[in-house]
Amino acid sequence: MTGVSVACPAKVNLFLRVLAREDSGYHQIETLFQAVGLYDRVEAYPGTGGGIGLEVRPGTEDLGLGDPAAELGDTEDNTVVRAARAFFAATGIAPSAKLVLTKAIPAGTGLGGASSDAAGTLAALNALHGEPLALDPLLRLGGTIGADVPFFCAGAATALAWGRGDRLLACPPPPAAPVVVVVPRMRTSTVAAYRGLAATLALPALPARVRGIGAGSWKALAALQGNDFERAAFAGAPALAELRDALDSHGALVARMTGSGSALFGVFGDRNRADETAAEAGAMAGVAAAFVSPTLTGMPTPRRTRSEA
Repeated sequence: MTGVSVACPAKVNLFLRVLAREDSGYHQIETLFQAVGLYDRVEAYPGTGGGIGLEVRPGTEDLGLGDPAAELGDTEDNTVVRAARAFFAATGIAPSAKLVLTKAIPAGTGLGGASSDAAGTLAALNALHGEPLALDPLLRLGGTIGADVPFFCAGAATALAWGRGDRLLACPPPPAAPVVVVVPRMRTSTVAAYRGLAATLALPALPARVRGIGAGSWKALAALQGNDFERAAFAGAPALAELRDALDSHGALVARMTGSGSALFGVFGDRNRADETAAEAGAMAGVAAAFVSPTLTGMPTPRRTRSEA
Protein backbone atom coordinates (compact mmCIF):
# COMPACT_ATOMS: atom_id res chain seq x y z
CA MET A 1 0.00 0.00 0.00
CA THR A 2 1.12 3.53 -0.71
CA GLY A 3 0.75 5.83 2.27
CA VAL A 4 2.10 9.01 3.82
CA SER A 5 4.67 9.21 6.61
CA VAL A 6 5.18 12.23 8.87
CA ALA A 7 7.97 12.75 11.40
CA CYS A 8 6.48 14.29 14.56
CA PRO A 9 9.08 16.28 16.53
CA ALA A 10 9.08 17.08 20.23
CA LYS A 11 9.09 20.67 21.48
CA VAL A 12 10.38 22.70 24.39
CA ASN A 13 9.00 25.99 25.70
CA LEU A 14 11.78 28.59 25.76
CA PHE A 15 9.48 30.60 27.98
CA LEU A 16 5.93 30.07 29.24
CA ARG A 17 3.67 32.47 31.10
CA VAL A 18 0.09 31.92 32.20
CA LEU A 19 -1.97 35.10 31.99
CA ALA A 20 -5.57 34.23 32.89
CA ARG A 21 -8.07 31.48 33.53
CA GLU A 22 -11.22 31.51 31.42
CA ASP A 23 -14.64 30.65 32.82
CA SER A 24 -14.49 27.63 30.50
CA GLY A 25 -11.50 26.28 32.46
CA TYR A 26 -9.00 26.96 29.68
CA HIS A 27 -6.04 29.24 30.37
CA GLN A 28 -4.64 32.13 28.37
CA ILE A 29 -0.88 31.87 27.91
CA GLU A 30 2.09 33.32 26.08
CA THR A 31 4.95 31.04 25.14
CA LEU A 32 7.77 30.53 22.69
CA PHE A 33 7.74 27.06 21.14
CA GLN A 34 10.93 25.49 19.81
CA ALA A 35 10.91 22.15 17.98
CA VAL A 36 13.69 19.68 18.76
CA GLY A 37 14.96 16.60 16.97
CA LEU A 38 13.33 13.83 18.99
CA TYR A 39 10.63 12.24 16.85
CA ASP A 40 7.55 10.10 16.89
CA ARG A 41 6.30 9.01 13.47
CA VAL A 42 2.79 8.67 12.06
CA GLU A 43 2.08 6.68 8.92
CA ALA A 44 -1.32 6.77 7.25
CA TYR A 45 -2.54 4.21 4.71
CA PRO A 46 -5.89 3.73 2.98
CA GLY A 47 -8.15 1.47 5.00
CA THR A 48 -9.10 -1.90 3.59
CA GLY A 49 -12.57 -1.56 5.14
CA GLY A 50 -14.47 0.94 7.20
CA GLY A 51 -13.18 2.48 10.39
CA ILE A 52 -9.89 3.73 11.80
CA GLY A 53 -7.23 1.23 12.84
CA LEU A 54 -4.19 2.16 14.94
CA GLU A 55 -1.02 0.16 15.50
CA VAL A 56 1.49 1.49 18.05
CA ARG A 57 5.16 0.55 17.81
CA PRO A 58 8.17 1.44 19.98
CA GLY A 59 10.79 3.71 18.46
CA THR A 60 14.06 2.22 17.22
CA GLU A 61 16.24 4.74 19.08
CA ASP A 62 17.16 3.47 22.55
CA LEU A 63 16.98 6.41 24.96
CA GLY A 64 16.92 4.23 28.05
CA LEU A 65 13.22 4.91 28.61
CA GLY A 66 11.93 1.41 28.02
CA ASP A 67 8.92 1.20 25.72
CA PRO A 68 7.22 4.64 25.43
CA ALA A 69 4.36 2.96 23.55
CA ALA A 70 3.48 1.10 26.76
CA GLU A 71 2.73 4.44 28.47
CA LEU A 72 -0.19 5.16 26.16
CA GLY A 73 -3.67 4.55 27.47
CA ASP A 74 -6.80 3.42 25.68
CA THR A 75 -6.29 3.45 21.92
CA GLU A 76 -9.66 5.15 21.40
CA ASP A 77 -8.50 8.11 23.51
CA ASN A 78 -5.18 8.46 21.70
CA THR A 79 -4.74 11.82 19.99
CA VAL A 80 -3.94 10.04 16.72
CA VAL A 81 -7.38 8.43 16.64
CA ARG A 82 -9.07 11.64 17.81
CA ALA A 83 -7.29 13.61 15.09
CA ALA A 84 -8.31 11.07 12.45
CA ARG A 85 -11.94 11.24 13.53
CA ALA A 86 -11.81 15.05 13.41
CA PHE A 87 -10.27 15.01 9.92
CA PHE A 88 -12.91 12.71 8.45
CA ALA A 89 -15.72 14.65 10.13
CA ALA A 90 -14.39 17.98 8.81
CA THR A 91 -13.89 16.77 5.24
CA GLY A 92 -16.93 14.53 4.90
CA ILE A 93 -14.71 11.68 3.69
CA ALA A 94 -15.85 8.26 4.85
CA PRO A 95 -13.62 7.27 7.78
CA SER A 96 -11.32 4.49 6.62
CA ALA A 97 -7.62 4.45 7.43
CA LYS A 98 -4.81 2.34 8.80
CA LEU A 99 -2.54 4.39 11.08
CA VAL A 100 0.84 3.36 12.48
CA LEU A 101 2.31 5.36 15.36
CA THR A 102 5.99 4.79 16.16
CA LYS A 103 6.51 6.22 19.63
CA ALA A 104 9.74 7.67 21.06
CA ILE A 105 8.64 10.86 22.87
CA PRO A 106 7.76 9.97 26.49
CA ALA A 107 4.28 10.86 27.69
CA GLY A 108 3.58 13.20 30.60
CA THR A 109 6.78 15.18 30.17
CA GLY A 110 5.77 18.47 28.52
CA LEU A 111 7.63 17.55 25.33
CA GLY A 112 4.43 17.68 23.27
CA GLY A 113 4.41 14.15 21.89
CA ALA A 114 0.64 13.69 21.93
CA SER A 115 0.06 17.07 20.27
CA SER A 116 2.74 16.44 17.67
CA ASP A 117 1.24 13.03 16.91
CA ALA A 118 -2.18 14.63 16.37
CA ALA A 119 -0.72 17.23 14.03
CA GLY A 120 1.20 14.54 12.17
CA THR A 121 -2.00 12.55 11.74
CA LEU A 122 -3.85 15.53 10.30
CA ALA A 123 -0.96 16.26 7.91
CA ALA A 124 -0.66 12.62 6.83
CA LEU A 125 -4.37 12.12 6.19
CA ASN A 126 -4.62 15.48 4.44
CA ALA A 127 -1.78 14.55 2.09
CA LEU A 128 -3.14 11.03 1.56
CA HIS A 129 -6.51 12.43 0.41
CA GLY A 130 -5.21 15.16 -1.91
CA GLU A 131 -5.12 18.01 0.64
CA PRO A 132 -8.80 18.85 0.99
CA LEU A 133 -7.94 21.17 3.91
CA ALA A 134 -5.87 24.33 3.48
CA LEU A 135 -3.54 25.42 6.28
CA ASP A 136 -5.95 27.75 8.13
CA PRO A 137 -8.76 25.19 8.54
CA LEU A 138 -6.14 22.58 9.42
CA LEU A 139 -4.86 24.85 12.22
CA ARG A 140 -8.39 25.44 13.49
CA LEU A 141 -9.08 21.73 13.43
CA GLY A 142 -5.87 21.07 15.34
CA GLY A 143 -6.94 23.53 18.01
CA THR A 144 -10.04 21.46 18.74
CA ILE A 145 -7.82 18.50 19.64
CA GLY A 146 -5.30 20.25 21.90
CA ALA A 147 -3.80 23.65 22.64
CA ASP A 148 -0.30 22.77 21.33
CA VAL A 149 -1.50 21.02 18.16
CA PRO A 150 -1.68 24.19 15.99
CA PHE A 151 2.03 24.85 16.58
CA PHE A 152 2.96 21.48 15.12
CA CYS A 153 0.52 22.01 12.24
CA ALA A 154 1.90 25.44 11.35
CA GLY A 155 5.24 24.32 9.92
CA ALA A 156 7.47 26.78 11.82
CA ALA A 157 10.18 25.33 14.06
CA THR A 158 10.09 28.43 16.29
CA ALA A 159 6.87 30.28 17.05
CA LEU A 160 5.45 32.74 19.55
CA ALA A 161 2.03 31.58 20.74
CA TRP A 162 -0.66 33.27 22.79
CA GLY A 163 -4.35 32.96 23.61
CA ARG A 164 -4.89 29.27 24.38
CA GLY A 165 -1.65 28.61 22.51
CA ASP A 166 -3.42 28.51 19.16
CA ARG A 167 -2.58 32.04 17.98
CA LEU A 168 0.83 31.84 16.38
CA LEU A 169 3.55 34.04 14.97
CA ALA A 170 6.41 32.28 13.21
CA CYS A 171 9.78 33.58 14.40
CA PRO A 172 13.28 33.36 12.95
CA PRO A 173 14.82 30.24 14.46
CA PRO A 174 17.92 30.72 16.56
CA PRO A 175 21.05 28.90 15.37
CA ALA A 176 20.77 25.13 15.66
CA ALA A 177 22.14 24.05 19.04
CA PRO A 178 22.37 20.84 21.07
CA VAL A 179 19.67 20.45 23.72
CA VAL A 180 20.09 18.22 26.74
CA VAL A 181 16.69 16.72 27.58
CA VAL A 182 16.35 15.24 31.08
CA VAL A 183 13.36 12.96 31.69
CA PRO A 184 12.66 12.34 35.39
CA ARG A 185 11.07 9.12 36.54
CA MET A 186 8.13 11.11 37.92
CA ARG A 187 5.51 12.31 35.44
CA THR A 188 3.06 15.16 35.76
CA SER A 189 -0.60 15.69 34.93
CA THR A 190 -1.33 18.82 32.91
CA VAL A 191 -4.69 19.20 34.66
CA ALA A 192 -3.05 18.95 38.10
CA ALA A 193 -0.30 21.36 37.05
CA TYR A 194 -2.85 24.01 36.07
CA ARG A 195 -4.66 23.52 39.36
CA GLY A 196 -1.36 24.10 41.18
CA LEU A 197 -1.01 27.50 39.54
CA ALA A 198 -3.77 28.87 41.76
CA ALA A 199 -1.45 28.69 44.76
CA THR A 200 1.49 30.40 43.08
CA LEU A 201 0.10 32.96 40.61
CA ALA A 202 -2.13 35.99 40.89
CA LEU A 203 -4.35 35.84 37.81
CA PRO A 204 -5.06 37.62 35.58
CA ALA A 205 -1.50 38.76 34.82
CA LEU A 206 -0.37 41.41 32.37
CA PRO A 207 1.30 40.27 29.16
CA ALA A 208 5.04 40.89 29.02
CA ARG A 209 6.74 43.09 26.47
CA VAL A 210 8.67 40.47 24.56
CA ARG A 211 11.95 41.70 23.14
CA GLY A 212 14.63 39.92 21.16
CA ILE A 213 12.65 37.09 19.58
CA GLY A 214 13.36 38.36 16.09
CA ALA A 215 17.08 38.64 16.81
CA GLY A 216 17.56 34.93 16.21
CA SER A 217 20.18 34.68 18.97
CA TRP A 218 20.34 32.54 22.11
CA LYS A 219 21.66 35.49 24.10
CA ALA A 220 18.48 37.46 23.41
CA LEU A 221 16.27 34.46 24.16
CA ALA A 222 18.09 33.72 27.42
CA ALA A 223 16.88 37.05 28.80
CA LEU A 224 13.25 35.95 28.25
CA GLN A 225 13.38 32.50 29.78
CA GLY A 226 10.95 31.54 32.51
CA ASN A 227 8.15 29.05 33.17
CA ASP A 228 5.23 29.79 35.50
CA PHE A 229 4.74 26.09 36.18
CA GLU A 230 8.15 25.72 37.79
CA ARG A 231 7.35 27.27 41.17
CA ALA A 232 4.61 24.80 42.06
CA ALA A 233 6.40 21.86 40.43
CA PHE A 234 9.67 22.56 42.25
CA ALA A 235 7.88 23.06 45.57
CA GLY A 236 6.29 19.62 45.24
CA ALA A 237 9.42 17.94 43.84
CA PRO A 238 12.65 19.74 44.86
CA ALA A 239 14.65 17.23 42.82
CA LEU A 240 13.31 18.90 39.66
CA ALA A 241 14.81 22.21 40.78
CA GLU A 242 18.12 20.46 41.41
CA LEU A 243 18.10 19.09 37.88
CA ARG A 244 17.37 22.51 36.41
CA ASP A 245 20.16 24.03 38.53
CA ALA A 246 22.55 21.31 37.35
CA LEU A 247 21.88 22.29 33.74
CA ASP A 248 22.53 25.93 34.63
CA SER A 249 25.77 25.12 36.43
CA HIS A 250 27.06 23.23 33.39
CA GLY A 251 26.73 26.33 31.25
CA ALA A 252 23.33 26.00 29.58
CA LEU A 253 22.34 29.10 27.60
CA VAL A 254 18.70 28.43 28.49
CA ALA A 255 17.64 25.90 31.15
CA ARG A 256 14.00 25.30 32.07
CA MET A 257 11.25 22.83 32.66
CA THR A 258 9.25 22.43 29.47
CA GLY A 259 5.48 22.87 29.39
CA SER A 260 3.81 21.76 32.60
CA GLY A 261 6.61 19.24 33.15
CA SER A 262 8.17 17.04 34.11
CA ALA A 263 11.02 17.05 31.57
CA LEU A 264 13.75 19.68 31.82
CA PHE A 265 16.03 20.93 29.09
CA GLY A 266 19.20 22.91 28.63
CA VAL A 267 20.39 24.54 25.40
CA PHE A 268 24.17 24.46 24.99
CA GLY A 269 26.59 26.20 22.69
CA ASP A 270 28.97 23.25 22.58
CA ARG A 271 28.15 19.62 21.70
CA ASN A 272 30.93 18.16 23.87
CA ARG A 273 29.64 20.06 26.91
CA ALA A 274 26.11 18.91 26.10
CA ASP A 275 27.20 15.25 25.88
CA GLU A 276 29.07 15.50 29.19
CA THR A 277 26.08 17.14 30.88
CA ALA A 278 23.68 14.49 29.57
CA ALA A 279 25.94 11.72 30.87
CA GLU A 280 26.14 13.31 34.33
CA ALA A 281 22.42 14.10 34.48
CA GLY A 282 21.54 10.56 33.44
CA ALA A 283 23.38 9.24 36.49
CA MET A 284 21.51 11.48 38.95
CA ALA A 285 18.89 10.04 41.28
CA GLY A 286 15.34 10.08 39.98
CA VAL A 287 16.32 10.46 36.30
CA ALA A 288 14.89 7.99 33.80
CA ALA A 289 16.99 9.23 30.88
CA ALA A 290 19.05 12.16 29.65
CA PHE A 291 20.00 12.60 26.02
CA VAL A 292 20.98 15.23 23.46
CA SER A 293 18.74 16.37 20.61
CA PRO A 294 19.30 19.34 18.27
CA THR A 295 16.98 22.30 17.96
CA LEU A 296 15.28 22.41 14.56
CA THR A 297 15.45 25.30 12.11
CA GLY A 298 12.74 23.78 9.91
CA MET A 299 9.90 21.30 10.34
CA PRO A 300 9.63 17.93 8.55
CA THR A 301 7.10 17.57 5.76
CA PRO A 302 4.92 14.56 4.79
CA ARG A 303 6.46 12.03 2.42
CA ARG A 304 5.04 9.14 0.45
CA THR A 305 5.88 5.66 1.70
CA ARG A 306 5.00 2.05 1.00
CA SER A 307 4.04 -0.80 3.27
CA GLU A 308 3.51 -4.50 2.63
CA ALA A 309 1.17 -4.69 5.66
